[in-house]
Amino acid sequence: MHTVECDVGVAALVRKARSILLVKEAHGRYKGCWGLPKGYVNENELPSHAALRELSEECSVEGRIIGVQAIRERLIEGTPAIFIAYLVELLEDQTPVPGEEVLETRYIHVDEFEDLNWISDAMHSMASSAVNSNQTLQTIDYQPSQGHPYMLHTLPKTWGGRA
Repeated sequence: MHTVECDVGVAALVRKARSILLVKEAHGRYKGCWGLPKGYVNENELPSHAALRELSEECSVEGRIIGVQAIRERLIEGTPAIFIAYLVELLEDQTPVPGEEVLETRYIHVDEFEDLNWISDAMHSMASSAVNSNQTLQTIDYQPSQGHPYMLHTLPKTWGGRA
C-alpha cells in the first residue's frame, strides 16, 4: 500500500422533510454564504466523527451518522482533496442555534435553494441530492467489535437475491 498526503473535509447533511439544515458563514472568504455544517478532519480523528464534531461546533446539536450521501474529490495544487458529506440524524428534541463560526442556522426548503448564495456549486448539489433521493451508503460502526475506530460505508443489504 502506498501512502499519500490528502486534504480531507467533511459535512453533516441533516434533513427535515424537504429541507436541509444550512449555516450562513460568519468569517473568511465565504462570509455571508450558505452551506452545510462542515470542516476539516483533525489528526487521529475519523472523518465521520469530524462531521459530528463540526455539526456540534456550528449548530450546537448532537447527531448520529446514518450514511454517506456524497463524496467530492479534486486536486488542489497536486494534492488529492476529498470531501465527504454524511447524512446525519439529530438526537431527539434539539434545535440548531449558531455557534461562533456561523451567523445563522436554518432549515431551508429545497424550493429556496436557487435563491441562496452558496459556498459552492458542489455543496448546492449535495444538499439537493439529499432532499431528492433516499439512496445513501449505510454506515456500520465496527468499533465495539474491533476495539478501535472502524467504520464501513456500504450499499444497504438486499435479501432474497444472490450477490
